[in-house]
Formats: sequence, structure tokens, C-alpha cells
Amino acid sequence: MSAVARELAHHDSRTLFERAWSRAMREGALHPARREALLAEGTRAIRRIASVLGSEHLREDLERGMRSMLGLVNLHLHKVSGGDVDAAARSLLDNGLLHHTKGASQAIKRVIATEIGEEFETLDDATRRGIEEQVVADWAFMPYAEFAQRERGADERRRRRGAALALGTLLDGHAPDAYYEPEQVILTALMVLAWSPARAWIADLKGFERLLAAVRAAPGRLETLPEGVPPAYRAIIERVRIERVPGLLAAITDPATPLHRLAAGDPVSNPLYEWLVVPDTAIGEVDAAEANTTAHWLALTDGRTDEAHLLFTMLRGVLGLRLKLPLGVKAAQTLLQKTCAERPADALLRDWLDANAPHPYHDGLEELWEDFWDDVEETLGAAPSAAACKVFAAEWLPVKA
Repeated sequence: MSAVARELAHHDSRTLFERAWSRAMREGALHPARREALLAEGTRAIRRIASVLGSEHLREDLERGMRSMLGLVNLHLHKVSGGDVDAAARSLLDNGLLHHTKGASQAIKRVIATEIGEEFETLDDATRRGIEEQVVADWAFMPYAEFAQRERGADERRRRRGAALALGTLLDGHAPDAYYEPEQVILTALMVLAWSPARAWIADLKGFERLLAAVRAAPGRLETLPEGVPPAYRAIIERVRIERVPGLLAAITDPATPLHRLAAGDPVSNPLYEWLVVPDTAIGEVDAAEANTTAHWLALTDGRTDEAHLLFTMLRGVLGLRLKLPLGVKAAQTLLQKTCAERPADALLRDWLDANAPHPYHDGLEELWEDFWDDVEETLGAAPSAAACKVFAAEWLPVKA
């Protein structure tokens, strides 16, 4: 028999728990009284798990509970022993089965909660029950190497969350909402520290656009960490900088994407929503024009937020108008009788809004557009008179008084 064949023949496919139990039995450490105590513990653990899976009174659920309990014990034995059979046997004898099932269960709950951005203790009852079911139904049977990888990832996420909190409190102003990923908070704070003299969270879209313009003008400022990073978190923040900053800067400095679209474009097509904390006013209202807009939109609308000027801005963009404001009677009549004789495809408006208007405005502007065209069809009809156009234009368009 070859060496490889002998090695395969002697390969022990049993779990760490099975090998530790056999080792303790073989060496006489698992005396009858201790064995009975461990079996009683195991029975209690099985019933508890069966009640989570279904019912502790059904044989099928008890069998599933037994397999789940053994899986949890095996995971925790790996965790505390590093895979060493002697250390696993000692831990089994000293601490019992419930200790290991609870240890694995608590560790798994913490990982799952961290992966969804929460702490297990703060979750509502329904979410906690759902996680407890995942523990015994799925995670108990996970290979230890996979669990260890998930746990390391969760630990890293918690450290990044701590770094994000430290950076967040370092800046003046309102800190971002908790639903942002820690990397988004860290990247945004690093940008503020590197490019913003105010060193405060960006409060509105105009400020966000100015920050992005500063990054485009001098993108090299994050080749190293900026001053002010808390020393206790420098290592973790440096890892985020190395991982994320190149991609972030590539998105911001791409000349093919207009600056106003990076500041306030549709989240579906704006890559910065994946990288940064976008200002709260990115989901605000049209009325806050001075703060909640971009320089591009202000130029298109002349800073006006009344419906007549907003509608004309859309008509001018979608239909390619070259008319000057305010509209005269003849110009308004021609517009309504000829240019607006046929309603343009909805996709033309959506494309124009995506390219020009801040995303928070899209729904309201689309509604205004729909109302205008519906009224054109209902009020003016196919061949409107000059008198009808005059009355209609006075209601809908920026016309001369």
C-alpha cells in the first residue's frame, strides 16, 4: 500500500466532538457519573432546540434537535480547542454540553446580528426568534472553517463600526443615520477631513457638490490619512482607505459623469450612493432650492421653483425649445397649437430628468408633467383656438402679464 493510500485509510472522518468523546472514554476520564450528567445535559439541550424547530414532543423534531445540538457542540469545541482533540476532550469534561451549545449559539447570533448591522440584544422579538431558528436549523451544520471566516468578518465589521462612530463624532454637525455601512461613513468623513475646511458633515446638496468639485480639482489628498484621525482606529481606517479610496476617486473624477449627477443623480445610476453618505437633503423637497439643489439645476431654472417655470424648463429640455421668457401671446399660442400637438414619449422625460434634475425632484416633476399633458388633451383638444390657448397659457406657462 502506498503512503498516500495508507494516509487515506487512516483518515478519521469523525467530528471533533466524536473524537473528543472517544478519547475521554478510552482514557477513563469520562467516568459513569460524569457520562450520565453529560447525557442529561444533552437531553435538556435537545428539548430546547426541538422547541425552537417545532415541538419537543415530536420524535422528528427531537431527532433534528439532537443533530443540531451535536453540530453546535462541535463548532464550539473547535473554537475553544483550535481543533486539538485533547483540549476538546478536557473542555467537554470540564464544561459540559450545555456550555458548548450556548457558546456556539451566542457566537452565531452575534455574527448574524452584526451582518445585518445590529446588536442581537437590541432586536425586536420576531427578529430574534428568526435568528434563533437560523442558528439551530442552518448554522449548526456549517463547517467550522466557514463559520470562523464569517465570525472574523463580523469582528472586522464591528471594529469598522467603532471607527465610523469615532470619526462621526469628530466632525461637527449631525452624524449620519445608522443604516449606512461603516465604510460609507468612514469614506465620507475622510473626504470631509481632507477637502472641507469646515470639517463638518455635509448638510445639503450644494455643499456636497462643492466637496465633489474640490476632490476633482485635487484628488491626491487621500494618498495618506488626513490629520485628525483617532489614533486608536488608524489601522482599521487605513485598511478601509486602501480598499475603497481608489474606487471612490475613480468614480468622482470620471470626466464622463457630470458633477451635478454625482451630487444629486438617480441612485440607480449614481455610483456614489454605494460609496458615501449622501446628504439628508438628497431626499428633500423642491422648495428648498438654494440648499437642496445643484448649480446645474439652478442655472436651468434660474433659481425659480414655481410650477410654470419648472414646467417650461422641462418643455424646453425635452422638446428642444429656444424660446425666451417670459412668453409672449403669439409664442405661447404657437407652442400649444403646434409644438405641443403631440405628446412626447414618457421615456424622453425620464432620460432628461436623469441627466439634469436632482433625484429628489423627479416624482414631483413627473407629476407636474403628467398633469400638464392631461390638461392639454382634455382642455385644448386637437385644434385649439387662439382664445383657448391664451387662457390655458395663463394658467400653465410663464407668460407676459
